[in-house]
Amino acid sequence: MTRIVCLGDSFTQGYLVEGKNYTRFLEKAGFLVRNLGVNGSTTEEMLARYKRFEREEREDILVVFGGTNDFLNGISAEFAYKNLKSILDMSNVSKKILIIPEDSYMVDTRKIEGRFIDGIHLASDFHEKLTEEILRIIND
Repeated sequence: MTRIVCLGDSFTQGYLVEGKNYTRFLEKAGFLVRNLGVNGSTTEEMLARYKRFEREEREDILVVFGGTNDFLNGISAEFAYKNLKSILDMSNVSKKILIIPEDSYMVDTRKIEGRFIDGIHLASDFHEKLTEEILRIIND
């Protein structure tokens, strides 16, 4: 079974959408998913969490969805980019999906329609469409 690790912040954790976020939809599509999303995480915290995880387990696919909290907290885009790049460089998986601009597979969330729940977090319709895009990349 293909193992996917999803690393991120509240979007990955599933904040406000509970069992209807993209990680759950990937599980329903038949993948073994490890959700490393933590509400409020910055890319620096995500990097530290992934370093700990990398020593324990190996995945086939890595999905990284983060950076929102960096920007909300005034952290520079350059610093966030360096953290995200470090995460991608550290991983030896066959496919890396970064949900923010980078030189791996890219998902531009501005092009995915979805309803907002609280002005920042998106509803399950967004997560379902995001899953479709991730599956398109996986099956590519």
